[in-house]
Amino acid sequence: MVTLCQAMKIEILTGNEAERLIKDEVFLGEWLELYERCNWGSVYQSEDFVLTWYECYRSKYVPLIVTGVNPEGRLIGLFTLATHSETGKIVVAGDSHAEYQSWLSDSQYGDEFIISALDSLSDKFRGRSLTLLFMLPTVPVKWAVTDQRWSKRCHVRTLPRGLMQVGNGESFKETLRKKKQSKINRLKRLGNLHLDRINDPEELGAIFDEMMSYQALRLKAVYNLAELQEDREIRSFYLNLLRRPRMIHATALRVDDKLVSAQIHMYNREQVLLGRITHSPYFARYSPGELHILMTGIELAKESIPVFDLTPGGDYKDRYATHYYEVYVITAFFSRAQCIVYKTKRRIAEGFKLIIGYLAITPATARDKYSNLLDQWHKWTGLKLSDLVATGLKRLKTKLWETTELRVYACDFDQITQSPGNNTMARNNLSDLLAYRPMRAWQPSVNNFMKQALKNLEAGHHVYTRIDENKLTQYAWMMESQNLKSSFIDGQNLVLPADSVLLTDFYTHSEGPVLTQSALSQILSDATKVPNAQRAYLLVPRENRQLEELAIKSGFIYQNSFFRKNIMGKKVGG
Repeated sequence: MVTLCQAMKIEILTGNEAERLIKDEVFLGEWLELYERCNWGSVYQSEDFVLTWYECYRSKYVPLIVTGVNPEGRLIGLFTLATHSETGKIVVAGDSHAEYQSWLSDSQYGDEFIISALDSLSDKFRGRSLTLLFMLPTVPVKWAVTDQRWSKRCHVRTLPRGLMQVGNGESFKETLRKKKQSKINRLKRLGNLHLDRINDPEELGAIFDEMMSYQALRLKAVYNLAELQEDREIRSFYLNLLRRPRMIHATALRVDDKLVSAQIHMYNREQVLLGRITHSPYFARYSPGELHILMTGIELAKESIPVFDLTPGGDYKDRYATHYYEVYVITAFFSRAQCIVYKTKRRIAEGFKLIIGYLAITPATARDKYSNLLDQWHKWTGLKLSDLVATGLKRLKTKLWETTELRVYACDFDQITQSPGNNTMARNNLSDLLAYRPMRAWQPSVNNFMKQALKNLEAGHHVYTRIDENKLTQYAWMMESQNLKSSFIDGQNLVLPADSVLLTDFYTHSEGPVLTQSALSQILSDATKVPNAQRAYLLVPRENRQLEELAIKSGFIYQNSFFRKNIMGKKVGG
């Protein structure tokens, strides 16, 4: 599609036309020249980033490119976009991976090009919209505020963006030495602590799945994101970016060969932009993410990088930021009616925020409440009708009268009856945990399960899991007594000797394989390797006859029981 706007010709190319354009060597040369000339272009508008994203996400997105050419045929404007192959949604190339979204153009055509581009896009894609996230302060935004047409079709808001002055790196060294030395020393007692720069895609690939599992668990547990959008292409995307020169700044903090923390940042001209950061829950007590950022500051100083851009969002970034700038988020609607509806909804939402503010409810609390409700909805809608009915009747009964029994079994390690067989349970496999979905009404929702799992892992406990047909059908926890901050276990005052471990929370899905003697023996075998441990305790609900039989066969001896009664809604424990 071609339109004329004063001294500029606007052209929209999509699909095969766009594919041919981005393979044209002349065009790629002009793109690079325009990128170098543009005062506000970031790495996310560079040829290396955009072409890598187009290639890796071609199964999900169709390239959509808007060019602006002057009468002499020179490229003076470029807007790299894409349409989702299923929904038709228009996004900036890179979508959520592009932290700073914008277009490229010569300075004198900044407003003119984007207005002309949006005019052409709105003619071709009626009824759609386009959101530009975190536009840098240097990007022209006057068109969205004062232009007669687009100011009435745009919603504009600003957000703070923190930056960290790097300098010579001495401030980071001093913080590590004065405030973090004790945690560094504790990590060093576990083995050789070292920060590794990753330049080899194969090396990044070796830890990528592990770091993504850490991140997914934290998102589900801390931010109540029960369902994460699957991104199968992300691995190849980052590995291919690392193959391009000066695109990725990746580091791994390790103790011996164990991954403590991993970070993947982006070079942006003379800066480095904070990207993906994650850490192992097994080392959470040492604040590895914080140590890693401070160590990264030292590494950036060695490269004479003046600024570490912390990017918008995330309250934790405030502790590192030395100064701030504002960035813009602009949503452009291709019809004025759309914009009016959107702004009306925003006003209602803002009014609602004022109301909950008067009620002393913070936005974060409101989001958590909403996420929890959504999480519970996902749980109950995923259960069978027969299970729902049975659960309803059981809850009615338990509100009137119920007695539950939790039996405590113990076994000295020298009395264990070992059962030969292969290991059937995975140990500390986060990918297995992430496959959890409640299959029975009594089971916790996804968020609540992940919260407890993260808490257990960070406390130093170990999880054993089994997956069948992508479902978590078995799990159990082994807890070392020295890692139990409280003796209040499962609502009961269970005091464990210092030389013991606790086996608890055994679950086997009724439609999955039964818990085997070899599985319990596997966990017990690992328990015997815990330093200074001499005895294992096992908690068995009265109704779990199978676990009780396996415990007795393995050498466990009944000790005592805890009872909890519910009489007309009043709970009594003992």
